[in-house]
Amino acid sequence: MMSRAKFSSSGRQRTDAAKRERLLAEFDRSGLSAAEFVRRHRLNYTTFCGWRQRRDQSRALPGFVQVEVTPEAGPVELVIELGGQARMRLHSETQMALAARLLEHLHPSRTC
Repeated sequence: MMSRAKFSSSGRQRTDAAKRERLLAEFDRSGLSAAEFVRRHRLNYTTFCGWRQRRDQSRALPGFVQVEVTPEAGPVELVIELGGQARMRLHSETQMALAARLLEHLHPSRTC
């Protein structure tokens, strides 16, 4: 039994998804320009370019992306005591440079 071609409401022959995929895969392997490929297969150039564009867009948009979320560290406090002279409390990394400069100023002969 021969299969009947399907036509759109405008009278154009429709190409099913499986055949489109086969043609696109054949084109990828062919090394031909799109113009030459459609000429050899008697396809409409604009339609063929639309197939390629939709395929490429669907490849570019992942359906699912795995993301790993690490728990945020709680607040950290670093206390530096200099005998009975001084005590510094640091609550963030941004305060480290300031603390290092202060320690250098208090004890210039020592290196950190």
